[in-house]
Amino acid sequence: MSLAEKISDLDTFLTYSVVLEEEAADRHDELADMMEVHNNPEVAATFRKLAHYSRLHAREIRDRSSGRSLRVIAPWDFEWEGMEGPETGDISDVNYLMSTGHALKIAMGNEQRAHDFYFEISKGSPDPAVRALAAEFAEEEKEHLELLEKWLEKHPESDEDMRWDPDPAHMPE
Repeated sequence: MSLAEKISDLDTFLTYSVVLEEEAADRHDELADMMEVHNNPEVAATFRKLAHYSRLHAREIRDRSSGRSLRVIAPWDFEWEGMEGPETGDISDVNYLMSTGHALKIAMGNEQRAHDFYFEISKGSPDPAVRALAAEFAEEEKEHLELLEKWLEKHPESDEDMRWDPDPAHMPE
């Protein structure tokens, strides 16, 4: 049984949705912290802004959940496709020399996975109310992708930024 089929009520769907956004915000903050430690303030600011937007989206979902009983699900009981929620970026994609363009590409991957998550639920949940809300959330994620594409036009990604490492990792032989 797919996760979409298991999300058969609005409370479960909203719980997954809030956690998805809150985990994304936490990861963006974690990446911003990493960039600050490595003196990359421009990219740190980008990740902070992305964290802020994820928190706004989580708050919107919580507001829509007002009066409902969101489920309490232990972190290890979420049935994400991977180890973490779909909008949580992979830390291994980050390099301390990365540019804003690289950060935005990571964010776009996150938004695409979130869109796909909601889209699958909009097609596979047995509950019509869940399907309708998931379709709405999928459309919002699509809008987020479009905004990131416009933002990326102002900050194109370049491999030039990461070619030369002034302080390469020391790997003992």
